[in-house]
This record gives sequence, C-alpha cells and structure tokens, in this order.
Amino acid sequence: MTNSLLSVIRFFTKLSGTIVMIVLGYFALTFTAQIWDHGQDPAWLSQFVAQTSPYTLALLYSCFIVLMSIGFPRQAIAFFCGAGLGSSIGTLVALTLTAVSASITYTLAKGPLRVFAIRALGKKLCTAQVFVSRSSFRNVLIARLFPIGSNLVTNLLAGVLQLPFPAFFFASLLGFLPQTVLFSLLGSGIDNIPYLQQVLPVGGLIICIGLVVSLPGIKSKAEQ
Repeated sequence: MTNSLLSVIRFFTKLSGTIVMIVLGYFALTFTAQIWDHGQDPAWLSQFVAQTSPYTLALLYSCFIVLMSIGFPRQAIAFFCGAGLGSSIGTLVALTLTAVSASITYTLAKGPLRVFAIRALGKKLCTAQVFVSRSSFRNVLIARLFPIGSNLVTNLLAGVLQLPFPAFFFASLLGFLPQTVLFSLLGSGIDNIPYLQQVLPVGGLIICIGLVVSLPGIKSKAEQ
C-alpha cells in the first residue's frame, strides 16, 4: 500500500471521527433540550427524574458525557444530578460522569489530535511535554481548581502532552470535587449556602497559588 493511499485513509478516518462527534453532540443537545429549558428549576428537574425510566436516565447520562466531552459546562450537570438524585448521590454521579467525559477527551487528544500537534509544533511539543510531565498531578490539579479556565482545554492539553493517565485522572477527580459538591447542593434545593459559594472558589484559588509557588522550577529560581 502506497504512502499516498495511507494518507488518504488516515484523513478520512479522522474526518469520520470528527463527523461522528458532531452528530453525537447534536443528538445529545436535542435529547436534553427540555432539561436545559428548565435547568434552573430544581422542582421540575426532581419530578422529571422521578418519572423517567432507568433506561432513559442511562441514555441521558450518556448524553451528558458526550456534551461535557465537547465543552458543555459540568456545573449544569452537577446541578441536574443534585436536583434529581439529592446532594450526596448527585455529587457522586456527577463526579463520575465528569471524570468519564474528561477521560474520553484525554484519550482522543492523545491519539488523533496529537498527530496534528506534532506537525504544528514539532520539537516545541516535546519540550513542553518534558516540562509539564515533571509535576503532572500538580499541574492538572492547579488547572482544575483555578476559578477561571476551560476543562476542555485542560483535557486536550493533557492528552496531547501525554501526561500519565493515573495522575490526570485522580488530579481531575480531586479538582472537580469542590464545584461538583457546590452545584449538587444548589440543585438539591439547599440554596442558603452563600458561605460555601464564597469559600470554595477562594479556597481553590489559595490552594492553586500554593501549588504554583511550590513548583520545583519556581523554587529553584527563587533560591538563586
């Protein structure tokens, strides 16, 4: 098989994967549209979950995974889970769905997207990979806890830079936890929690600053 034919096959394989993701995203948005129309009504969401069959709920959770894999806000999913399942179970389910979606995006980025990144960046990508992988758990945790940032971008970068999956996964779980708890509590109807709404983001920012300051590269420069 010639190189040109292999290139054509790879191109159409990547193109078909992109088309599949677009179709799945469209289906997921269409299937969940009614939920987002009532996304801020915990009573409606709770009744909806109570009247929905387990099969439909499983399909719904699958749609949530697809949506978060392409950048849909995970806070909205946590709110829904809290409203429909209660704060404790809702937190657990939302955290699981978020972790699965992050893992899917990481895997896709580690494969097809990395090829494009290598072509675009070349040796710069290898340099960035070596630097980031030195403290991969800490770097992912900082990105998750920081109040401003994109989870989708973090997932993509972690995959492209080939960070170790265990470090990526467990740092993501830990970093997802504060906001997942907060929005599950809000969804469950516990809306009188202004203290948590202020403390969790600020606490996450303080932890981020501490983790950044403790990075080996920054410490060595400070000592010099």
